[in-house]
Amino acid sequence: MHKNLYALVALMLTFVLSTNQLYAQNTTASLSGIITDNTGDALPGATVIAVHTPSGTNYGSTTMLDGKFTIRGMRVGGPYQVTVSFVGYHDQAVENIYLQLGETQKISVKLQESTINLEGVEITANLNSDINGERTGAATSISSEQLKGLPTISRSASDFTRLTPQSNGNSFGGRNNLYNNFSLDGSVFNNSFGLDVATPGGQAGAQPVSLDAIEQVQVSLAPFDVREGGFTGAGVNAVTKSGTNEFHGTVYGFGRNQNMIGSKVSGAEIPNLDYQNYQTGFSLGGPIVKNKLFFFVNAEMERATELAHGYRAARAGETAGGNIASVDFDDAMAVKDHFMSEWGYDAGEFEGYNHEKSNNKILVKLDWNINDQNNFSIRYNRLRAWKDILPHPEAIGGRGPQPYRLPFSNSSYVINNNIDSWVAELNSRFGSHASNKMQIGYSRFRDYREPWSAPFPVIDILNDAGQVALTAGSEMFSTNNMLDQDIFQFRNDFTYYLDKHTLTVGTNTEVFYFNNSFNLFYYPWYTFGSVEEFLNTTKADMDFNQDVANSQQNDYAMAEVDVAQTAFYIQDEWQAADNFKLTAGLRVDIPIYLSSIDYDPATAEFDGFVDTDGNPVTVDPSKFPKSSPMWSPRVGFNWDVKNDQKHQLRGGTGVFTGRIPFVWLGNQASNPSIQPGYTFQVNATAEDFKFPQVWKTNIAYDMNFGQGWFASVEGIYSKDINAVVHRNYNMRKPTGTLNGTGAPIFQGDEANIYSPAVGYETFLDAGAIVLENVDKGHQYSLTGTVKKAFLSGLNVMAAYTYMESKDYTSIPAEIAADAFQRNPIVGDPNQSQFAHSRYGLQHRIITSVNYRKEYGGGKWATNIALFGEIAKGNRYSYTYAGDANLDNINFNDLIYVPASADEINLVEKNGISAAEQWEALDAFIAQDDYLSSRRGQYAERHGAILPWYAQFDLKILQDFNFEISGRKNTLQLSLDILNVGNMLNSNWGVRQLPTNINPISVEGVEANGDGTFDASYSFNPGLEQSFNDDVSLLSKWQAQVGLRWIF
Repeated sequence: MHKNLYALVALMLTFVLSTNQLYAQNTTASLSGIITDNTGDALPGATVIAVHTPSGTNYGSTTMLDGKFTIRGMRVGGPYQVTVSFVGYHDQAVENIYLQLGETQKISVKLQESTINLEGVEITANLNSDINGERTGAATSISSEQLKGLPTISRSASDFTRLTPQSNGNSFGGRNNLYNNFSLDGSVFNNSFGLDVATPGGQAGAQPVSLDAIEQVQVSLAPFDVREGGFTGAGVNAVTKSGTNEFHGTVYGFGRNQNMIGSKVSGAEIPNLDYQNYQTGFSLGGPIVKNKLFFFVNAEMERATELAHGYRAARAGETAGGNIASVDFDDAMAVKDHFMSEWGYDAGEFEGYNHEKSNNKILVKLDWNINDQNNFSIRYNRLRAWKDILPHPEAIGGRGPQPYRLPFSNSSYVINNNIDSWVAELNSRFGSHASNKMQIGYSRFRDYREPWSAPFPVIDILNDAGQVALTAGSEMFSTNNMLDQDIFQFRNDFTYYLDKHTLTVGTNTEVFYFNNSFNLFYYPWYTFGSVEEFLNTTKADMDFNQDVANSQQNDYAMAEVDVAQTAFYIQDEWQAADNFKLTAGLRVDIPIYLSSIDYDPATAEFDGFVDTDGNPVTVDPSKFPKSSPMWSPRVGFNWDVKNDQKHQLRGGTGVFTGRIPFVWLGNQASNPSIQPGYTFQVNATAEDFKFPQVWKTNIAYDMNFGQGWFASVEGIYSKDINAVVHRNYNMRKPTGTLNGTGAPIFQGDEANIYSPAVGYETFLDAGAIVLENVDKGHQYSLTGTVKKAFLSGLNVMAAYTYMESKDYTSIPAEIAADAFQRNPIVGDPNQSQFAHSRYGLQHRIITSVNYRKEYGGGKWATNIALFGEIAKGNRYSYTYAGDANLDNINFNDLIYVPASADEINLVEKNGISAAEQWEALDAFIAQDDYLSSRRGQYAERHGAILPWYAQFDLKILQDFNFEISGRKNTLQLSLDILNVGNMLNSNWGVRQLPTNINPISVEGVEANGDGTFDASYSFNPGLEQSFNDDVSLLSKWQAQVGLRWIF
């Protein structure tokens, strides 16, 4: 490990010494233009000085032979005043220039000779960021005004990145949200291990940085600038605020409670129990030394109490539906009492209990104008957050609340997310021909769980369909669950400007140190087939307390994974003509595995496995993959078709290399993890495994019609080069087929159950799960956008996106075996069908409307903003309840949709005849459009789609301006209402969920002795419709009020 690390450091230092400077991307903006005389001839050597008026920061350049100039590394925002001078000519100034994150603002100035009257001087500035020569691929820039004015109650970045037409939550372009790269001030700021969510602090429901500390946000889906990397979904970068020459600050508070949440969904009363959420904080920025040294600080806290889930048990005479689960109240109470009477264990409540969350955050930033050529900044941010969490709704069978399941409260846990992050940046300019940036960052994550439960086994009780109906005991993933992450980043770019070329050479290195304690099933896991079976079990039959004592004799697992990813790149931006720019570059990413894994050869035998073709293979979990370079060539272009900044054709094509959630490697490092009574799966990674890589192509046409009208059409196509899959090398080829459909049957035939020398029972079929690559997968989207800016202060935007996303597997889990088992299949789970991905919306319409009006001589101002989303395309799969192919995996087999009663062998169950069941099943299929289209075929993976939903969010800001000691102060009242339509009509804004994605139960699969098998099934006639209303907060209106003092 140390040898690899020393080599990596030496490589980095070599590059530093060769270029003398370091550079960080996407924290700043640029200014470029052309300076000519009154006849249009270029003025080489003209002086251009840009001053950031609020801070007095100077940026300078001189024009080249063609009269052009470029200034990079400038602070985002503004206003700027740009002054142009040349000997023998009048000086000219351009004012009120604002710069967008990652974009280049263009200006053109014609100077008049000093002997000529200044009247009629021509100065043009392109203030339209949409028609911009720097734009190639799809990107969305979110300004500080949008961050202030658009609706939000969570005050999270995702409430604004939804302005990206190709987004769905934190998924962009139909890709897994874990394939994004989030950065703060250009420094990597991901949840790199990848547990639960991609954003830091997200597990605890916290925003790692206050919205009040963010200046601008940019989402890039296909940036053909090779300096950008680390993602195959999107790069999301936020830039924090800085201090200026004047002291400015704000103190604010926001709050909501149960009385500010809708209580009806589709006319049904869904009461809101105790709920409250409040956020309060302050920001202050100003000069330490005017024009030289500035500070900015923000601190914020959030506290919340909310109902853990909205479901309750069915009382006598009640029918399941809405928020009433199909769990009998008397049964649940009997189970609760039985725990206490037999084992003295308090399982907690099963309905009506609260969860809480708390977080505190702070950000401090210093900006130093060293001189006119060098600017330095350093930022520190800190988060301390915790939140109560329900058991996972899907992982290893799922234990979270569902229409058919209630978890006891003591199966919950507390997640703690603690973050400290530092980043330092140096921007340097060398005359008119070179610029550089340096960035060094370090982030420290400390996450851990605290189970609500006293030590106790995991207890699941099934319903008649074989689904978990009640769950209790210690949350199975949370015992001593801890994760330490230490992430270092180093970045260096050097840019040199020639007459028509801008050359960039750079490097970026990220080093990740992970230390994870994950003790799956530290306490035993027991499943009871019914409530009756559990109630008939006594302490004499099963001494759970002794199980706990036995388990506590075992050590906790601890796994270390250390990985680096370094990149080198070179790029040429060629201004081939005044209206055409071509950008071409080459990037190479090199993953480096710094840690090793030790195994006791006396304990493990890793041969005897077979690959997916049935060939013998040795699985070696002691080795990480070989490091190999991954090349990413890219080319992009921008063509101002008529050279009038009204018609722009842009696009590009190229390769993007991302990274995986490192928990997928952590699975391998955590081998083995044995508790008495279990075997376990081997986790390994293919020797030739590569990080995710896609080829993206983007084409767009933008039109500026004048008078504030803008329209755009954009298409994106992505093809997987290296997609990631999990396969089980502990599974032989099928041993037979199912009569009627020909689906393969496995008979639970494992190739080589892996276990220590002594015999243990089977755990998760003791798979040998190998992480490897396939080249299958694609995503494409077509987006149309229209905008209009009115002189009255009204701005409107609307966009429509059609998207298709397909993959080999959507990898819905973090645990390797769980990821393999939860991939819906027909037949062989190692040969998943190429089908729809679970990510991306097929249809998405978004709109935003913003209107601001100042009145009363500037004493008052009102801002009204509306954001709307109408969408369809959240996907799900119909699978059997049970194991239809005898591979010992439940709930992963896609159902066969019978066209007639002859195509399914229904058997009597609970006194309901096969004929009655068929009549009900036939009716259920008929009312479901998707199932109706699949009669006589298997359902597809993620083939079913949830219905359309529509949500409109409203924000109203009311400003009261006044003066204190001659300075402007503002008292601002705010009202945010999410899903405002539901406030007007309880039938509006309601989302729907599948009633049951396992509608058909497998009752048995019997061998005929000739290689064929017959299966028998059952169907619950009580299942009559595909969808139920989602009674969560997503279907209710929510309001939040705020008060802010701005000074």
